[in-house]
Amino acid sequence: MDVYTTSFTYPRRSRHIHSSASSLDCQAPELRAATHPDSYGAQHHLQHAASTLSDASVTSDTDAIQKLVMMAMSLHGCHVSYFLADQGRGWNFHITGAYQQVMITRGLILKECPIQHRSAIKVTRSEILDSPFSKPTLKPDVRRRLDDIASQTLAHIAVVNSPLSLSNRTPPDGISSSAGWSGLETERVCELVVTGSEDSVDLARVRLLVMLDELSGLHSEFCEIDQKLHAIVAGKKRSVLQSIQEETATNIYFPSPLQGLMGPDLSAASLSPGTTRTNRVIWITGEFFGVQRARDMLYQCSLNKGKSVISRDTAILPRKLDWMVTDRAEDLKSIMSDNATFIQFPALGSSTSLITVYGDHRVNIQRTIRSIMQLACQYYVGSFWLLPIQFNALLPPTTLNSSAVTTLLKQISMATGAEVVFKSMCFEMHGLEHEVRSAVGTVLELDVIKAFHHEIRFQIELSNEHREFISGKKNGKINKIMQTTNVKIKFETFNDHNFLIDIAGPDNSVLQGLTLLQEELPAEISFHVPETYHKRIIGVGGRSIQRIMKKYGVYVKFSNAEEFAALGGYNDNDDNVVARTPAKNAINLDNLKQSVMELVNPKDKDYVDETVSIPRRYHRTLLGEKSIFIHDIETKTNSRVRFPDKETASDIVTIFGPESQVQIAAAMLLDHVPFEADMAVPPSADLPRICSTPEFNALVERVKRELQVSIVPNVKAIGHANGSPSSEMPSEFSFKFRCQRSNSDFLITAREMLEQFLLNHNVHVYPSPTAHTHKRGDSFAEAFPHFDSKVLSTARTRGHESMDMGRSDVIGDRRLRLANSSPDVKALFNSPAYIYNLEEQEDPDTNYISGPPGPAVDYWTHLPPIGSGIPHRTRHSEDAIKRGSDSLLEAKLKEQISKPRSFQNRAQSLDLTFSLSRITETSNLPPPDSPTTSTGDTGGNSSPNSATAPSFPSVYGPPVTPRSAVIGSSAQRSGRPLDEEAVDEVSRVISNLGL
Repeated sequence: MDVYTTSFTYPRRSRHIHSSASSLDCQAPELRAATHPDSYGAQHHLQHAASTLSDASVTSDTDAIQKLVMMAMSLHGCHVSYFLADQGRGWNFHITGAYQQVMITRGLILKECPIQHRSAIKVTRSEILDSPFSKPTLKPDVRRRLDDIASQTLAHIAVVNSPLSLSNRTPPDGISSSAGWSGLETERVCELVVTGSEDSVDLARVRLLVMLDELSGLHSEFCEIDQKLHAIVAGKKRSVLQSIQEETATNIYFPSPLQGLMGPDLSAASLSPGTTRTNRVIWITGEFFGVQRARDMLYQCSLNKGKSVISRDTAILPRKLDWMVTDRAEDLKSIMSDNATFIQFPALGSSTSLITVYGDHRVNIQRTIRSIMQLACQYYVGSFWLLPIQFNALLPPTTLNSSAVTTLLKQISMATGAEVVFKSMCFEMHGLEHEVRSAVGTVLELDVIKAFHHEIRFQIELSNEHREFISGKKNGKINKIMQTTNVKIKFETFNDHNFLIDIAGPDNSVLQGLTLLQEELPAEISFHVPETYHKRIIGVGGRSIQRIMKKYGVYVKFSNAEEFAALGGYNDNDDNVVARTPAKNAINLDNLKQSVMELVNPKDKDYVDETVSIPRRYHRTLLGEKSIFIHDIETKTNSRVRFPDKETASDIVTIFGPESQVQIAAAMLLDHVPFEADMAVPPSADLPRICSTPEFNALVERVKRELQVSIVPNVKAIGHANGSPSSEMPSEFSFKFRCQRSNSDFLITAREMLEQFLLNHNVHVYPSPTAHTHKRGDSFAEAFPHFDSKVLSTARTRGHESMDMGRSDVIGDRRLRLANSSPDVKALFNSPAYIYNLEEQEDPDTNYISGPPGPAVDYWTHLPPIGSGIPHRTRHSEDAIKRGSDSLLEAKLKEQISKPRSFQNRAQSLDLTFSLSRITETSNLPPPDSPTTSTGDTGGNSSPNSATAPSFPSVYGPPVTPRSAVIGSSAQRSGRPLDEEAVDEVSRVISNLGL
């Protein structure tokens, strides 16, 4: 009996799977020190510190592996040894015995090996924790549900601090932490980390997502549909499923299409009453009637599709099938999703080579098989035959020592990552190209094989459509390689879609021949070009495209509507152009694509995927209530919005469209996304009472009406005993601000109004970092308010702008922006809010700024919080001094202060004839003395020009100064007695016109 020996490492290096230990390394002391434990498992409900759990998980893995190996040996009569590999991230198994028994044992180990998969779900801390701010403990109901899910799915569930625990999203664009944003923080999040076998993790993740939906008040139900129909019902790229979710405003969670292939069999009875198979269950959550409609639509669709399902079988090498299921699971899922098909795989390690593809359309099935075959081409097979140096029928053939072979196989498998087999004096290597090549090179260097002749073979799989491409004219390419390297290359038919290339030779020349052959393998790129452009790009008689092809040495194929429909697309469903070239010329593929795309209108070219992160909990609303806006965005930007599969718990929304439009579509989409932030306040016994007063309600209504920001108090009286706060009152007091993301400019204004209200009612708030720290203004940098310069420090931040925009007289037109190229006309007539500040009671201490006159004008005083009852504008201190000398102007100003802003701005007369005539009269006076004869005692000549107003040269006087200085002192400086009241009236009216 021939002895068959195989050695392989599992999981392979190409996979990045975290063990259960690593999933808990990020636990913060805050959660670890909780009163209740923060880990829930199927068997151990009480876990302690993360370090203890890490050690325990490694030990339990070793115990589980040992049990599995003992069971395999007793069942199938093979010898199995194992040890840690790949720096503790995997296990190397060595199996020896008869061929059939070894393959069955290998399959058992692949399926049952306790490899820990890991998945994390971000969740707002307040949803599952009793006290999200201090000493967090799980809510009793959540604890019970987590225990149930963990025991039913055999997964381990842990609640850990997210690396993004302080903020799950960055502040809106342009709002920096120095601009007052730090007073508000986005929601704190934690993570539900699920670890276990792949099937267990997939099941537990869906159950957890359903649980979170139920906690937020949604109704949930499940329905059973045959697993083969899931992808067919969902449609290509799940388009039908997205339309059902859109119409019914529900979340629909599908099971994994690979459910049941890996991991222990999960008893369906414990998962949900009445179910027969876990891979049939589809969960639906939403409003009650929406859930009923969605379930009926799914059933109806499955009945219709079930009548038209067709299937096709195809053969693939068994080891390639095992590799796909264990290493390329995500690729398989995306192939099924893209083509609305289901692929039925045989059990792992079963040595069965047949797969069955189910679909409702022949094109979809063909495209699925092509994609699978393309995936199979990545997996190589190499063999190293040991031949006796001289043949003698009387002497037994030379053989290798079995113990030496065992050691060799382990070493080669560990070093290269390939699966290495030894049988009948032949080493076989299975794996990716670099792994097989490395393994053959390692065997070549061994001393024990020097006593043998040897022959090396590589087997490459390739699509039939590339057969002529690689052989060349009259097999020219192949003949040249064979002559150059002295190797034999032969083509063998394998199945309807792929053929095999065998390359064989006696020594290192095979590796050289393989390299040359790989350089001739086709590299391709596919993309989308609207069919209306095809004829223009191809040109008369194909001249234009032939010129481009000849320039770059690349073959291009344009598919018209009929060919595209028969093909179903190339690498992506929407691709209708493919370009191929030998791998050695692959660098020119991009150049060719650019040349073709130059002939396409920007709004139609370079279709790309743009990703936008939108919190998962908003997806249902966006798909449901906001679907009309999403369709409008798609129409305007010629793009498509694709929401992630619900069961993945992903926040990433994909927008597919022309490169010039997807950014616009993303910005438009974000305008419909709510933005939430919290403002924490110190504990106070008066807060619950204040939040229930009519004054607070009036403030909330005013903020909502004027700024479109809603404020909701979150006051939890935990720690109160008998109505009085206890000594250890937790920080459970916060206010939630909600608005649309496009409205986030006004969050700071809303926060300031709330802070002022609380301070007026003797409730302390945490000091804002920017409350009293206005710095000296950089007047030079302010000259460029619309430019984002890395050279100039930006004095006027977005935060200041939002304060200015928060004034009620510009709420109606807050999105107005001046063109970058135009001068800042508004600055000439109406300086920003932080330059002026009219105060009800002028206090010399606050208005006068110590220091020499001149440069001191560039300072401004702190702007009181908007909505505090104090009017917004203060003039500069220098203006205040000069204003005191004009009693008429002072009286006029006080009259303006006494009026509410709404009355000031309600009705403005645009008839400026009287005011302008008064200015004209004063301007008819003779010009002042030349600046050269000036005495210099003009009260402000030394102050620098403000960069907010452009300087215009004048033959009569010094350059124009800022308006704040002009109004207060231009009459004194120039000797021209302008009518102060008239100038003020004109300026105010022009400013209110919003120029």
